Amino acid sequence: MAYAFRLDDPRMAYIRISREDIGGEGLAFSLRVGDWEQPLKRAALQKNTLSIVDDLCDVERALQRSRQAQPLVVIRRGGKAEPEHVEAVLFHHSFFAPLVDYCRAFPHCEPTARPETLAVFTHVYDDTAMLRFWEWHHARLVGQRNLFVIDHGSPVSPRLLLHPETNVVRLPRGETDHAEMARFCGGFQRFLLSQYRWVLHTDADELLVHEQGNAALMHLLATPGTQGIFAPGHAVDIIHDQRREGPLRLGEPLGPQRGFMLPNDLYKKPLLASEPASWLQGFHLVFEEARVREVPALWLLHLQSADFELLLRKNRKWNALKQSAADVALCPQNGRPADEESLKAWYAGVLADARLGPIPQELRRLY
Repeated sequence: MAYAFRLDDPRMAYIRISREDIGGEGLAFSLRVGDWEQPLKRAALQKNTLSIVDDLCDVERALQRSRQAQPLVVIRRGGKAEPEHVEAVLFHHSFFAPLVDYCRAFPHCEPTARPETLAVFTHVYDDTAMLRFWEWHHARLVGQRNLFVIDHGSPVSPRLLLHPETNVVRLPRGETDHAEMARFCGGFQRFLLSQYRWVLHTDADELLVHEQGNAALMHLLATPGTQGIFAPGHAVDIIHDQRREGPLRLGEPLGPQRGFMLPNDLYKKPLLASEPASWLQGFHLVFEEARVREVPALWLLHLQSADFELLLRKNRKWNALKQSAADVALCPQNGRPADEESLKAWYAGVLADARLGPIPQELRRLY
């Protein structure tokens, strides 16, 4: 029987197996739970101990699924499909120390009743153009007083541009660190869940749409027994076709201004939850993966590519951001096309993509 444990660094996980004779080059490691298997890409075996750099919570996500079946550690050699070694894994108590959430462990920390149904929040740095579309769209869903903007030190405060009832929480600007950002937003989501049954988190350039309209979404969330962590069944990039579309007109609905979309399953991400969601950096995964389910009627519209000039400006800004050393290792930001010719070439490739298609008219009327 193998067992998983931790030492001093919470980012590291260790699995001690029952054999010391497995070694050499070309080893690949994974965790298997039933039919599901998670590769451990940043792992190394020395004697009988597998050391895993677990910044992306691969081991934790396997642990979340352990209610379904016994977790197994799987070792393969030389790209072979057949494993060289498979062993059941138990988890030592030291493994859980960084994961304990006492607000979930003790029922008295949960409110007996939540006065509001849905809060919507985002985090932003100097992205006021997209933020105005975000505010207009989600205010039609819940009203401005249930919108929350975390402003991460923008040079011009969003308070000057947004509705007076939209809540703005300012943070000082430091080094960019996506893991720290995810942890902060996880804590903020827990704070909102003390007063709201559901919390929606999106980036400032993302809009959540129910294909039957806002009333259908609110009805879904108000249905007794509906709970968990939801991901949209559809996710698309909204594309600016400069051949026939002008710059975005701020202060007007976005739907009538853009007609093309490109499917992007990367954005089928967990974003709407009635319980704490522990996001990983980038907000595309949560530790509670076993609690996530896709809702076919939900669409996530990603607006990053919806305007050429705005994307050019954003790429230049992100390429120049100062990152923490840990963030550079996991989320390098430089290298985005940041001059006009490079970005035009990038758009030409997108517009030539065979998957590019028209946005359905009934969807365009909803945002």
